Amino acid sequence: MNVSVRRSLQPLQIRYAAPLQRRLGEFWSWWTGQLFDMLPANLREAIAQRRQKLFLEAGGDEVVVNLGTHASSREILRLSLDTPGAANDELPRDVQQTILVMPADRVLTKPLTLPLAAEENLREVLGFEMDQHTPFPASKVYYDCVVTSRNAAKQELSVDLVYSSQTEVDRLLGALSTRGLNIDVITCRNRDGSNLKGVNLLPMDQRRSKRFDIRRLNLALTALCAVLLVAAITIPIMQKNSAIRGVEQQVEAAATVAREGSQLRQDLEKMADASRFLIEKKQSATLAVQLLDEISRILPDHTWVGRLDLSDSELQLQGQSKASSSLIAIVESSPYFENARFRSPVVQVAGTDADRFHLSADVVTGESQ
Repeated sequence: MNVSVRRSLQPLQIRYAAPLQRRLGEFWSWWTGQLFDMLPANLREAIAQRRQKLFLEAGGDEVVVNLGTHASSREILRLSLDTPGAANDELPRDVQQTILVMPADRVLTKPLTLPLAAEENLREVLGFEMDQHTPFPASKVYYDCVVTSRNAAKQELSVDLVYSSQTEVDRLLGALSTRGLNIDVITCRNRDGSNLKGVNLLPMDQRRSKRFDIRRLNLALTALCAVLLVAAITIPIMQKNSAIRGVEQQVEAAATVAREGSQLRQDLEKMADASRFLIEKKQSATLAVQLLDEISRILPDHTWVGRLDLSDSELQLQGQSKASSSLIAIVESSPYFENARFRSPVVQVAGTDADRFHLSADVVTGESQ
């Protein structure tokens, strides 16, 4: 789908699709709950056991093992992380998920505001800008995010970035792996300690494929029936519309023949105006290749440009430099640029003697040079 079309549909999705999806989810939970209560007791018990999850609450030098659901669970075992151990026979294996709950002091949360268009590739965007929002690069942390709100008017997205040190997480995963525990989800509790956050810090390449879920099959079949019903209603309407469009095309073709003479004369006039415009524009404007040559000539060797945006009236440079404070004077020394200024504060790159800068300047037109 075209990017502009997706952006135009985002306000409708936020206003209508999201509430409808939430209500459908509530109806599905209520309906399946009613069906579950109608099943025989032994079948309900078997299904409930299959839906149980294993919660591993990490804290200090031990892990508390709880069995149950998000609503209720009970402690069944405690594992010490100081002493190496083998697989424990007391641990249940036939569970829906094994969830590792990180201690609150090992997980950090940072609220961010991003452009609404970033939601399509949110994990990639956060990974690329991790060192700008946290003291760590993306390669040193396990992270995930949860969308807290969307503002269609401002085209903004509010996100909670949740991350933890790779070293700490890998230590826990290694200790649990020796006991035969393979983790499906790594999460943490909310600040009030009541519920688990809806995040999974485990990287995508380490997550196991989801097990077959009959609920998803039922949902897919229901959606298929709805699609077939809509198709049965809309296909006759579409056929009638197609016949109407055929008649309209014949009428339009006849009108086009009558307009061809006038259109040809207008096209010739536009071509003449365009040719004169190009000649005048070339004489008055500075060529982009001249500006690029000037930039490469005046910037010192200790400066790297990561992004360059050039328009008819403005130049923007983003990159790193060992002497960012001198860049304004260097850029303004060129006859092609004026009014140089920093668009954002200069920030030192962690671990280096270079600064990250975002600089802009006005392009001097050919007539002003």
